[in-house]
This record gives sequence, structure tokens and C-alpha cells, in this order.
Amino acid sequence: MRCILSLLLCVLLAAEPSVAAFYYPTAQVSLLDHILVDNWGAYASNFSSAITPCTNYVTEVGEPALISGRTTAAQWIRVAFHDYVTANVTAGTGGLDASIGFETLRSENSGSAMNDSFTFWRPFMNDAVSMSDLVAIGTVMSMSLCGGHKLPFRPGRVDAMAADPTTGVPAPETDLNTTLLYFARAGFDRSDAIGLTACGHTMGSVHHGGFPDVVPVSAVTANNTNGGINFDTTRGVFDPLVVHEYIDWTGHMGGPLVTTDNVTTRSDLRLYESDSNSTMRALYAQGEGFLDTCVNLMGRMVNTVPSGVTLGDPIQPMLIKPINVTYDFSTDGNLTLSGRIRVLTSAGETAPSYLTLKAGSSNQQLTSEAETGTSVFGANIKSTASAYGTTTYFPFIIAGRQTAGAKSFTISWPGRKTATFPIQDDVFVVPSATEISGTVINATVAARSGINGGAYSIQIAAPTAQMGTLGPKVIRATLNMRRLPGMNDGYALWQGSVDLGKVPTGLVSVSVMREGATIDTFMVNPGAAGW
Repeated sequence: MRCILSLLLCVLLAAEPSVAAFYYPTAQVSLLDHILVDNWGAYASNFSSAITPCTNYVTEVGEPALISGRTTAAQWIRVAFHDYVTANVTAGTGGLDASIGFETLRSENSGSAMNDSFTFWRPFMNDAVSMSDLVAIGTVMSMSLCGGHKLPFRPGRVDAMAADPTTGVPAPETDLNTTLLYFARAGFDRSDAIGLTACGHTMGSVHHGGFPDVVPVSAVTANNTNGGINFDTTRGVFDPLVVHEYIDWTGHMGGPLVTTDNVTTRSDLRLYESDSNSTMRALYAQGEGFLDTCVNLMGRMVNTVPSGVTLGDPIQPMLIKPINVTYDFSTDGNLTLSGRIRVLTSAGETAPSYLTLKAGSSNQQLTSEAETGTSVFGANIKSTASAYGTTTYFPFIIAGRQTAGAKSFTISWPGRKTATFPIQDDVFVVPSATEISGTVINATVAARSGINGGAYSIQIAAPTAQMGTLGPKVIRATLNMRRLPGMNDGYALWQGSVDLGKVPTGLVSVSVMREGATIDTFMVNPGAAGW
């Protein structure tokens, strides 16, 4: 299968020509690998930019962001918690399902975090990447990039289509027994609840605007426009300091939900003291091991999903990854195979000076582009983000006739095992002749001579805005295709279009189907995608 993976694009750029690419190993894994691995520099996903540096507030730019006192990484963690904690693990409902997008008017979800986060995430959502997966990956990235240990990311969450009827998110004024009841409903006992709260409150602040009963108006100043009071003295670092400052009664002493003058809103203090501080003292004694505890607790949180939803295996960063490897026709009508190969090398390793690509009768030596990227993954790094890997890119283009009928291509370089990737050129969506114009999708499919293109159906899946949430929903349509006259380098061309009635919010998939099987998938960029 293939898809667009237009890595140079940032969120909300103007439309670019469509590019198709083989997905490896699947569309879902390929796109999520891009978010996880391609952090900075060449072909960065732009996802990490929101939390770089980790004190950043992505919703505003320049001086307003610097003096806002808000922290996007902390907001992302808060959104995941609020989405998760209404889960009922006994009934198998709720959890990480993006229902929080429909629940922003509930008083228990006060503040701008939900809509801020969904606004940034929505261009990344498409038929392969759910909004609920993005909610989870927001927490994973906030931990990985901001000093925490790496939380494995498992894909496959399914988005809710309405608000969760279950309510009840612990609030500053919620009494202890009710708070523990909410956590227990979601599968966490008292010790788990204390640990998860400490992990979640190692970053960020409480703001007067969202919680005037906790933070007084006096906290609002010219250099702190939202009146935020931090949980600890390192609001942009995922570290054990929130626990140490609470136990040692130094710094911010655990934050405003511990120290506020309004006793009824000291929710963290009530929770921490509910077992005479034994859990907090145990977390204190762990030192840096606290970060491993957070991996366990945060992992349980983001992996709590409704019954019937099965998450995939943790995504492992691909050390050799084909990107935008695509069949298309040149301007003179000849078939070509082109793309890039991304190589991820760990901290301290030297990237290869060349790669060897073999496809059909073609045998090319590839040299790298000058610009490289930086990844939080340094392939040999076990847990910390203190060292980074490098992504290096090797472009190529091959005359299609050299690869005619090839079912795979191989990539190798000295000292490494050869990697093999499948391809097919029997039937494919033509990238240069497939586009989005407003609400209309125009698609062209090429079928090799002797193959009946009319036996295939073309399915469209497009993320579009929906009422009640900033999370898009996917709408689907089938194209009526017509045969174009003539041939193009041994291929018959079929063309069709459909008006979706709505402007897509992200990548639109165009899939060639036959007897229920997907033969080829191409994802078109409407100009608003974060890829």
C-alpha cells in the first residue's frame, strides 16, 4: 500500500502537489513513526515543535506565549487524563477515545487545554491516525521530549462519536471518597491514584482563569497573564521534583492544589495525605526510578480503551524507512519510481555515506542529502532523552521500465543486513493526476495493459469537521470511474471525481479496492495536514 507522507509540510501550509508513497509496514505505523521519530530538522513532522522547548505554549506566538504561563506539554497530559478518567473498566466503556472533545462545556473540563490541544492535533488526524491515538501520543511525546523515560506507544484507538455519558473528573473541590471512587471506576486504586497525580503534576501550573477558587487574582501579572502557579520549580521538565518539593516542603511544596488558602480546593493534599503520605514517601525514595513508575502509570492510563478495541504492538522506530517511494508518470508520460530512504542512527554512530538500492534490473548507489534531522530516538538509548539520534535521507529516481513487474526492492549498506520492501506496479493511484480542489476529489488510477481497471472500485475516506467537537470524523464515498482514451507507457488510465460537500481537515485516502481487498492506497494532502 502507499500513501502521502509529505514531510516538508507544516500545519496549515497552502496546498502542495500530491505525492504517493508505499506504507511500511502499514499506513498507521508509518505515519505514527513519523510523529515519534522525525522530531527536528529535515522533514520534521512539526508535531514536536509544539513542545519545543517544553515550556512552550503553542496556541500563541512570540511574547504573548512567553508571558502566558501556560505549558502545552502539561496541557496534553491533562487532556489525556480527562479523557481517560471517566472510563468504567467493569462496564468496558470510556477511556482514551477522544470523547473529551464533546465534553468541553462540562464544568469538570474547565480551561482551554482541551480545545487548544484538539486545534493543534486535528490536521494530523485521518483514516489511519485517529484523534484518540493523537491524544495518547501527546502524553507519550510530552514525556519523551521533556525529560521523562520513554513510554511505548501502542496504536489502534477508536474515536467516540459522542460525549461519554459517564461524568466525574476529580476537581479541586471534590471530596476524597468521591475522588478515589472516580479513580477506582477507571481501574486505579489509592496508591495508583496518588502516583498518577504526582506524575501528571510534575509539569505545568494551575491558572486563575480556569480555577479562580484555587489561584487568586493577584497571580495575574504583566509577566504571567493567565495567573499560573506552578506545581514545582521546573514546570517544563518531567522529573521527580514535584514529589521532592512536597515531602521536603521546599520550592512550590507540591503546587497550588496542596498549598492554596482555599482549604476546600486542596485536592492533591487530601489525596497525598490519605495514606499518611506513605505513597509519596515511597515515590520520593525511588529517586529517578519515579520516572519508571510514571511510565507504568501513564501507560496504563493511555492504554485504557473501551472493550472491543484492541491496541497494536508498540511502535518501534524504523532504522531504515522508505518515504514517498512512489510510482508516477513523468511530464513526458514515462513511468518512474522515486522517493527517499530515511536512515536513523543512534547517538555516537556515523550515518552511512551511501546506500545501495536494487529494484528489478536497477542497481543504484544513493548518496545522502546535506540536511539531516534530529530524533529523540537514539537507537541504542534505553530510556532517557539526554542523547539523540540522527535521521539521514537518501533520494532516488528510477525509470519505471527497469522495475517492471518487480515485487520488492532492497536497501543495503556495508556492515548492515539488507532490508527488503514490497512494491507493486499493476494498479496504482497516479499522484500527479490526483488532487483536491476545495470539496472535490479528482482521482486517476493506472492499470497495466491486460488488467481490467474497471474491475476495481475506488474508495475515498476524508476527515471532516463535525458538530460538537474539534475532533474530525471520517466520511466515505465511492468514485465512479471512466476509462480515458489511449495508453500511458503501457498503462490504461481511469478517472473519477466526487464532491464531499465539506473541505477535508487532513490527509484524504484514495484506495483501490477489489473483492474487499485493498490493492493500493494514496493519501492526498488538502493543504491543511500536519504531514
